[in-house]
Amino acid sequence: MLIEFDQNTMANMTAALEHVCKKIPVDKDNHDTRKRIADAMVACAKAGRRSYVDFQNAGFRSLDDITRSARFDWFGFRWLSSIGASWLR
Repeated sequence: MLIEFDQNTMANMTAALEHVCKKIPVDKDNHDTRKRIADAMVACAKAGRRSYVDFQNAGFRSLDDITRSARFDWFGFRWLSSIGASWLR
């Protein structure tokens, strides 16, 4: 799967992944979180965005989604939105 990327792309992706993973909260640092971040970076590369900054932005967006969903779960917003509370949108 990653064979399709050149060495420069792989170096950028690896460096960005290491940087983003250092920012993962301790309670969220697990294999699934790291895989979601890496998958976001691979999707970014496949879309033609292959700079370090592109990968870093994709990784931080993914991390933000992961940590935001935990905050919404804590406040119960995910439950409210799942029942179709249109006034939340």
